[in-house]
Amino acid sequence: MAVRTTRWWVVGLLLAGSVQAATAPYAKRGDEIVTLVRTRFLDPARGAAWADAHQGYAADAKDVEDFTRRTNTALAELKTSHTAYYPKESPGHAEVSAIFQAFLQQKKVEATGIGVDVVETPDGFFVRHVFADGPGAKAGLLRGDRLVTAEGKPFHPWHAFTNRAGKATRLTVERVKGAEPLSLTVTPHRVNPRQEWLAFQKASSQVVERQGRRVAYQHVYACTGEEYQQALEESLQDAFAEADALVVDFRDGWGGCNPAFVNLFNPQVPVLINTGRDGKTRPYAPSWRKPVVLLVNGNSRSGKELVAFAMKRHQLATLVGQRTAGAVLGGGPQKLSNGDLLYLAVMDVTVDGERIEGVGVPVDVEVPDALPYAAGADPQREKALDVAASQVKG
Repeated sequence: MAVRTTRWWVVGLLLAGSVQAATAPYAKRGDEIVTLVRTRFLDPARGAAWADAHQGYAADAKDVEDFTRRTNTALAELKTSHTAYYPKESPGHAEVSAIFQAFLQQKKVEATGIGVDVVETPDGFFVRHVFADGPGAKAGLLRGDRLVTAEGKPFHPWHAFTNRAGKATRLTVERVKGAEPLSLTVTPHRVNPRQEWLAFQKASSQVVERQGRRVAYQHVYACTGEEYQQALEESLQDAFAEADALVVDFRDGWGGCNPAFVNLFNPQVPVLINTGRDGKTRPYAPSWRKPVVLLVNGNSRSGKELVAFAMKRHQLATLVGQRTAGAVLGGGPQKLSNGDLLYLAVMDVTVDGERIEGVGVPVDVEVPDALPYAAGADPQREKALDVAASQVKG
């Protein structure tokens, strides 16, 4: 009997050691995050106080999802934008890595996905945007669909498409609340997020008839590099040149717009008239001088807010939708020893002497969102098109 008791005691020690070994990595990661906040956060005093209060906070984290929840809950106490934790398993990790690929010295960044923007709500995961020409669009997904399962397992964006690039994947989707879920088949692909965002922006371009006017529309989902501004500029000079008004959709996605983005709509940029040897004149107007609507919401952030603030202040655009995020600080990714990323605010920012952080930019025309079970409908976009058309004179 004594031998058996001893044997169980030894087994208990081994199991305890296994649990300790499993949780130790999260304790170490937590310590790294505490140190980074203490040494890099924009406000030294607040960073130190937060670090003192959260030393050892992750010691009993059970798994990566539990650790992520604990970490982001703790970071939220700093009450600043541009501060979040992205484990390697999360889509956000690939997106931040793509934005800062050169800074992070990453040779190649790709992620497996289906070309949709998904948001988590208390009622589940809903499709917010379907990227034109992406796998989700080809499978028939619509804005407002609730993603229920992937390959028979509860849908979660971290795990649904792991190791499934190029493989037909069964999704169940609730399009009408309470109705029998639909079964769709989607084939995930691997792509650099920045390239996918640019392709989506270009594919979103269209000119629609509204109130007898031609209204151009483009969704600038990300604004984190010159290529996105250049894509819009090319459209303004080419496909949109004969349109009567313009809607630029800044909802969701990523910020990063350079303040010079505003010059695309600056009437003080001179108009050039070029005359060649043949005597023909060719006008060149670098800036758009017709009505502009900026479509924004509570996820329009960072550089997009800088542009929205300036265009509203100088009456270059009408803002439609919902107040912007109030997330205007300088931040950047800090790489942890295991490759995870801590995005951390490291610099305070004001805009023309005004503080937008925590405040946001109010809209001129308020339109609430109606995402769950929208069946593809987008009332904010429809209102933006109407407002743009109504501002055309004559």
